[in-house]
Formats: sequence, C-alpha cells, structure tokens
Amino acid sequence: MHDRDSMHPQDMRNLIIFAVLSISMWLGYDYFIARPHAEAMRQASLKAKAVAEATAPAQILDTAIVKPREEIIAVTSRVKIETKSTSGSINLQGARIDDLMLKDYYKKADKQEHVTVLSPAKTPHPRYVETGWINGKDTAVPNLPDSDTKWTVKGANTTLAPATPVTLTYTAGGVTFEKTFTINDEFGLSVEDRIVNNSGKEITLYPYALATEHGLPEDFLNQGVIHEGPIGYIGEKLEERKYKDFKKKPEESFTAQKGWIGLTGKYWLTAMAPAAQNEDTKFRFISSPAINEKTKDRYQADIIGAARNIPNGADASYKINVFSGAKKLSLLQKYQGEWGIPHFDLAVDFGWFYFLTKPFFLVINFLYHLTGNFGIAIIIFTCCLRILVFPLANTSYKSFAKLRQISPEMYTIRHQYKDDKQKLQEELVKLYQKYEVNPAAGCVPILVQIPIFFALYKVLSNTIEMRHAPFYGWIHDLSAQDPTTIFNLFGLIPWTPPAALMIGAWPLFMLTAMIIQKNISPPPEDPIQARLAAIMPWFMTYVMAKFASGLVIYWTVNNILAIIQQVIIMRSMGVPIHLFSADADKKKLEKEIAEGPSVHPSLEMIEEEIEEAIDGEIKGVSKPKPKKKKKK
Repeated sequence: MHDRDSMHPQDMRNLIIFAVLSISMWLGYDYFIARPHAEAMRQASLKAKAVAEATAPAQILDTAIVKPREEIIAVTSRVKIETKSTSGSINLQGARIDDLMLKDYYKKADKQEHVTVLSPAKTPHPRYVETGWINGKDTAVPNLPDSDTKWTVKGANTTLAPATPVTLTYTAGGVTFEKTFTINDEFGLSVEDRIVNNSGKEITLYPYALATEHGLPEDFLNQGVIHEGPIGYIGEKLEERKYKDFKKKPEESFTAQKGWIGLTGKYWLTAMAPAAQNEDTKFRFISSPAINEKTKDRYQADIIGAARNIPNGADASYKINVFSGAKKLSLLQKYQGEWGIPHFDLAVDFGWFYFLTKPFFLVINFLYHLTGNFGIAIIIFTCCLRILVFPLANTSYKSFAKLRQISPEMYTIRHQYKDDKQKLQEELVKLYQKYEVNPAAGCVPILVQIPIFFALYKVLSNTIEMRHAPFYGWIHDLSAQDPTTIFNLFGLIPWTPPAALMIGAWPLFMLTAMIIQKNISPPPEDPIQARLAAIMPWFMTYVMAKFASGLVIYWTVNNILAIIQQVIIMRSMGVPIHLFSADADKKKLEKEIAEGPSVHPSLEMIEEEIEEAIDGEIKGVSKPKPKKKKKK
C-alpha cells in the first residue's frame, strides 16, 4: 500500500501550503502590480493619442480627427433604431450599424450614463457592423457600395423597430443593391443583402459582414483572467484572440460551414453569424496597424460567404444575424437555438472550470429569482455547497481526530528517528497503516475548495447578471470590491485612502472568521508551518479585499459554516477545541501518554513543547526554544 518512496505527510502539507501561497502571490501580483501598471500605461497612451488626434490638422490626415460621438451622429443622415432595450441609428452613408446604446445598462452604479456598444468612425472609441458585397479574383463589378455610398430609404418608414423593418437601396451600373434590416427587443437583429442584376451580363460577387473597432475599447480591463478581444466558435472549436496576439500574427482565417464570430469585452458582445449554417464560409480575424501616432490600430472579425453567380435579370441574397448587447446567458442560449449556431453561450468566459462555473451560475441565478437579491442567493448557495461537501469534511475531521489519538506514538517516533529521515518515514507509514489513518485527508477539503473558489470568482466577476447587483447596507455592487475601508473608519474620517489601503468591513469579517477557524486546532509542530498559518489569514484578507464583494461574502459565510461544522464534529468525537481551552491539549496529551505505550518522552519535555505552541499562538509566531536536559 505504501513504500519508502511515498510522500511524507509533512511534505504533503508543505506542498499544499506552497500551492496556496503561490496562487495568492500570483493574484496579489496581478492586482497590485501588473494591473495598475497596465492601466497606467493604457491611460498614458490614450491621453497622448487623444491630444494628438484632437489637434491634428484636417489637411494632413482627415481620419485622425476625433469628434464627440453626439456631434458625429448629429451631422449625418440616419435611420433611427428604437426598441425596448436599445436606442440608436444606422448611418445612411455606408449603411453601417454604428450607433447603439443600451437602455437598461449604465457605465457606473450611479446610473448617470448609459453603456454604448457601437459608435461611428472618428469618435474616441469606434466600433461598428457593416455588410455588403466584394468582387472575386476574376470579376470586377464597378461601383460596388462602400463606406462612402449614400443609401436611400425605400418606402416611408425611417425608424427601425421590432414591428417595422427598414430597407435601404442603391443602384449603380444597372445593378440594384438592397439591405433589409429587422430587429427585436433583445439585442438581436438581422441584415439581408439582396442584389438585382440588370447589368446585361452575369456577375459574381461574394457577401461579407464585419465587426470592427479602432483602438482598444473604452472599458478594456486587460486582466488576463477574462478574455477581451476577437472571439468566435468556428466549426467545432472556440477561437479566442487577444489584442496583443495581432502583433505576431495580424491575420488568421478559418473555413467552416457553421459558426459565429465577433468582438467581446467583459460584459458586452458584438457578434455575427450567417443565417444559413450550411455552406462553406470564411471566418477571419485581422488587424491593421495605425498609420502613424495620430491614428489607432484596427481590429476586425469578419465573414465572407460563398460566391453568388447572378445571371442578367436574376437576383441573389445573403442574410446575416447580428447580436450586439449584454452577454446575458439566457439570451445567448436563446439565440443559439433560434439561429442554429453552435455554443453561443461560450461568449461568456466561464474559464477552465466551465463544468463547475456554469452550474454554479444557474443555481445562483435560480436562487436570485426566488429571493430577489443576489447576496442572499450567494449565502443560500454557500449553505447548500457546505451540505454537499459535508461527507468529505466529516472524513477529514475524523482522520484529524485519529491523528490526535496516536500523537504520543508519533512524537516518540519523530524523536527516536530524527536523524534518519528515511527510517522515520517508514515507521510513520507503518503507524498510519496500523491505525488506518490517512494523514493527507485533511488536505483534501483545501484542494476541493480551490476549483470551487475560482469557479465562483468567474461567476461573480464575469457574468452580466451580477453587475451592479446590490446587497444590503453599503454594498451596492456585488461584482465590485467593498467600497469601505478601516483606514478612514469606514467613512467617518473625511479622507480617501489609496487603493492599497482599501480594506473594507466584509474583508474584516472574513479575517475574523479565518482567525477563529485557524485557532480551533493547535498550531502545527513545524515552526515554519506555524508562522505561515499565523500570517495566512492576514495575507489572504489583504489580497481578497480587492476581489468582488460577493466573493468575500461567500468566503466569509463559508468559513463560519466550516467553524460550526468542525466544532460539532470535534465535540462529538471528544476532541478538545483549542480555541475554548488552551490547556485542553496539554491535559489530553498527558492522559494519552499515561495510558499509552511505555516508551515516551518525559512529561517535562512535552510540557515544554505545549507551552511553546501556546506561547506562539499568543504572540502570533511559534518560536523553538532550546530544550532542557533530562533529569536523572
């Protein structure tokens, strides 16, 4: 069952501690060093570009002129868009969908400014959707519509709404081009491009659709743990590209019959999918660099359909479905079915633990609809989760209790073979086999908590449903960090501390729970482990204070439930609770030694070690002391 090459239990504990510390240090580095540095560089770059573009003379580079979004929209002829969830317009020059605002979503929790997902060219953050036709290699149809083409509204309707489609038309060289736009109330619309050929000859054209943006998005986070940039599910595979990837590979294309492609941020998505998911289609990610320092890099996701051979007197059409709005999972799943596209729900970045993250979200969202508050839903979810892992925790605590029962024999073996590690490990393994004890069982709950923690982190920080979701009291956004801090006495002192000192009330509740949980059991025998155990709650609190407050609430409630569960199990098994009685461990050990094997260290030595452990707990650090000589 065991051999001399098996891992020592102490090494296993050290490995677990190392893993937890490594993850914590990585998260700390990301939050306090990498992300602030990236944000500072981004802001500096945006400020420099904004100054250059705003002052650039028109005669030098007209495309470098940047004007306010409202001004650009006001001076162009447009078809109005009006639905229950969106408001915007279609530019009649180029027939671009380049103006879309979300009525139910705001940039900040104060609800002062709406989120815009599409903006025209020459605005600070352009993003738009365009469809049309392009010539093939062997064909050259003159006067194809482009971004400068002036389109005309067909009919009297000039407002695109769910009940009123809009058709635009343009004729050149005997060829008539039509675009029919339809829209619904839930961020979904379609564009059908139709050609009527009266040119006197056969023509061949390829349909296309593109979503493009100039420069990085306004709300670009650059967190690394959440995908931002071009995305698509093409054929049988999810394809994601970061903005920085284009520096090495500016263009990449795929051919498949099924799929969708677009541009995504943390909460917003602009994506396109061919209405006919049964013909060979070219999907492409492409980027073009800025012409000079006054312009921006351009990032694009586009689709090119199969060729249409159109004889004289005939017509042809191509339909594209477009989604531009909030990445609400229920909507993505709805369009996945209606449009017949694969895995549209993967536009929400559920991460590596997708098999946990999505079920967690569905359960929490269900509980939210029952309770009306996501914070309460998180607390109920935490209770349910503790019930599910109860058997595992129960096994862990029982194993811990057995270890406490054989601690006198372990003590004897450790001191008897302290200079022979190989022999020490062999004897300990024999002891564990004799009493059927698994010393690594206590580590299993920690290992289980790691994927659960990261899955819940994804749910709380990445799903639109949690954005700006309030709790009770001072928590107005469960997806943001606790806005209070102890360093200004939670707002009583009129001073705003720096971001590094934002340690709110909920993180302090979490700290208290972690300290109580740590002190229920006596400190580790190893001085290094004792120091790490003493520091860990403070370090974890400092790191997690920057996390979403919903995640801090989960961890706090989880620790409180773990404390209650551990106390109940320890009392039922007669194991002393170190927190309630500092002398309990000493008395228990004395009794076990008196009834145990005849070969034991002197009580004086054991008393010394217990006093050291208790003293270390009081001071926060266990310090080894020189041992006294045995009395003859």
